[in-house]
Amino acid sequence: MYWYGHGPGGWFIALMAVGAAAFLIVLLLGVYLLVRRTGEVGAPPGGTERRRAGWADSPSRAEEILAERYANGDIDDEEYRRRAETLRSLGRPAQQG
Repeated sequence: MYWYGHGPGGWFIALMAVGAAAFLIVLLLGVYLLVRRTGEVGAPPGGTERRRAGWADSPSRAEEILAERYANGDIDDEEYRRRAETLRSLGRPAQQG
């Protein structure tokens, strides 16, 4: 049917290859952005940006870390109270004891 130079030329085949590659790139980029936007199941609001910034799932993570350091003996009673008060002044209720 397309023997002896009749039919679509090399430019048409090249155009089809470029179009198919562009379609696949757009499709893969869309899937990547969708996965990145939705994040993981159970992730905190804000997706990966908040996880990279060191935020945990619960808002009281700073208090938990402070209590762990106090329990391990890394900080003394006075420093624990001072830091807990600082966290309270930031609008986060600190755990006592």
